[in-house]
Amino acid sequence: MGPSDVLFVARAGGSRAAILVCAVLALGSGCKGRGPAGQSPRNDTGLDDGSITVAEGSALRGKLKLETVESRPVRPRLLAPASVEADPARMARIVPPLAGQVKQLFVRQGELVVKGQPLFVLDAPDLVTARADFLRAKSVLVQADNGLRRQQDLFEHAIAARREVEDAQTAHDVARDDLKRSTVRLKLLGIDSGELDEPLVVRSPLSGQVLSLATSPGEFRNDVTTPLLVVADLSSLWITASVPERDVQRVHVGDEAVARVAAFPSQEFKGRILFIENVLETDTRSVKVRIQFDNSAGSLKPGMFATVGFLGPAAPAIVVPTTALQVGESTYVWLERSPWTFVRRPVQLASENSESAVVADGLKPGERIVVQNGALLQ
Repeated sequence: MGPSDVLFVARAGGSRAAILVCAVLALGSGCKGRGPAGQSPRNDTGLDDGSITVAEGSALRGKLKLETVESRPVRPRLLAPASVEADPARMARIVPPLAGQVKQLFVRQGELVVKGQPLFVLDAPDLVTARADFLRAKSVLVQADNGLRRQQDLFEHAIAARREVEDAQTAHDVARDDLKRSTVRLKLLGIDSGELDEPLVVRSPLSGQVLSLATSPGEFRNDVTTPLLVVADLSSLWITASVPERDVQRVHVGDEAVARVAAFPSQEFKGRILFIENVLETDTRSVKVRIQFDNSAGSLKPGMFATVGFLGPAAPAIVVPTTALQVGESTYVWLERSPWTFVRRPVQLASENSESAVVADGLKPGERIVVQNGALLQ
């Protein structure tokens, strides 16, 4: 090891300790000035302005990958936390039509049902009264009809007065209205006038899945406002996102949105904004935005947490691979200032995913940056 070798280490390292280490290595293992093929030694140097030059013949040149920065159309994405919900228009809370006892239950929680399928049988005292009212009204109408025809016949033969005919007509009309009222009441209970001997069977108003079941055979229910079952059609669901107040102007009804859930991290669910609430949540300073998603495959479940990305119109932007990003006191990339001379360039990101990042400030098209193994330049 000659004087020139010691001088190289001093310039590169700038410390007496480095000179001493190289001298010891020279004595122990024979530090040489050139490689076996007569090549120049690696001479990667850090300059006073903070830039780094990778010397010709350095193995680092083969490890660094450089690319030219380009601008391309990008659809900006606004991310917001969200949760999966059933569509209220496709969900039915089944309440008992009358106070009574659940005699028989035909479904279980989680079971799929079709519209019109029997859910349970109810034995209710008021049902007996409703059927009696119907039969009484029907009988009264028959009598009123006979009386009206008799008075009309007597009037035609000049035996009865017109007033008697009018009274019979009034009685007939009242009886007819009473029968109509009692018939409608039975229909509201799900009973046809021709099935008076049948039990009160409550049927599903829509096709879907039994989400909850809060009764069992033998229970007596007085409260006709508490649901016994909840049936929902889950083929179409809502995902409700909480958009921060500052970003509300970036979302619009009809805009496209994509959602991801933890259960399927690699799958995106696509939908469109259905409506935006006009009320601001004061505790979170956010606005609820509801998006409708097709769920015919049954992948989404009500109650799941999700992340929704709202896609804006395409605009030119600079996109770099995430492998180009370095993190220190700030996010930066290694910019090639001149051939194989690199300098740190701080960048501000507009958005980022696992593969690429959109740079809002710090880079211009045509510049070259290190996109792979940039950490080796530390």
